[in-house]
Amino acid sequence: MPCAALAASGAASKGVDVRIDDSRITESSGLALSVRHPHTVWTGNDSGDTARVFAIDTETGKTVGVHTFDTEVRDVEALAITPQGRMLVADIGDNDSARPVVRVFWFDEPELGSTSGAWASWELSYPDGPHNAESIAVDPTSGRVFVVTKGRPGAVYALPATPSRKGVNRLTKVGPAPDIATDAVFLQGGSGLAVRTYTSLVVLDPDTWRETSYQVLPLQPQGETLALAPDGNGLLVGTEGTHSRIQQVAINVPASSTTTTAPSPTATPGGAPATSGQSQPQTQSQTRAVGDGEGSRLVANRGELFAGLGACAGLVLLAYLIARLARRGRR
Repeated sequence: MPCAALAASGAASKGVDVRIDDSRITESSGLALSVRHPHTVWTGNDSGDTARVFAIDTETGKTVGVHTFDTEVRDVEALAITPQGRMLVADIGDNDSARPVVRVFWFDEPELGSTSGAWASWELSYPDGPHNAESIAVDPTSGRVFVVTKGRPGAVYALPATPSRKGVNRLTKVGPAPDIATDAVFLQGGSGLAVRTYTSLVVLDPDTWRETSYQVLPLQPQGETLALAPDGNGLLVGTEGTHSRIQQVAINVPASSTTTTAPSPTATPGGAPATSGQSQPQTQSQTRAVGDGEGSRLVANRGELFAGLGACAGLVLLAYLIARLARRGRR
């Protein structure tokens, strides 16, 4: 992609552009679009806060709901809501990569206002040792839940198709992810997994986990969050800090991308969303491959790549000038 187009691709689109009005929200580290309440997103603070989530009106930035769930949390870093309205609160932060087990709490998406309620949870472990992670996403076509780690390199891990509330669920590594991923969400219809870093947005193919698009995001103090936009056009990006800003951005989607109709999921005894038992024609996006494949290696730092190309061009020009001067000297 030409440099000019690359720089322009992350420009904020018309739509949501608000600041969170609630001073209790100091470290917004997860963002999820409500499936029950129009123009509403949910967010939560990361480590140091109690077990609670906030509903934010995307038209005003004001808090319209606070839901508490009575448990201890360590480092909540991500939120997701399934198409059926189940909220996932991911206590998966691990800056020291020292937690052998992390947890995802879940409950039905709350009503607005001041609420509290019961919860259930899944305990998770990685097959290759602890990782720090700040991203959780639900594939709308299958109900499968994925965690994206924040390391160098990052990776995508899948939960079991039906996670258990008893014992520890072992994650499966399915592909690579951008370095320093801070949030992720599946696009409409499950056509891609959008992963954000502090400065950029990468879309991964949900079958091969290969990168299909890349763009620079609007500059933010500490780009942390990502969610679907309420109008279905683009994504919302947010940052940490008091009265932090949530902006809507357009997204680069390959022309070949198509959306599919998700089957009607039902809740399983283990609590995980699952597809209906009815026989349906399968599309490519409904037959996700989950294995130990690494996928394609992502470019870790495009700034370094462009700098390297510029340096190479400079060396070529210098060599050309030296050769011209040498020929003139021999005349």
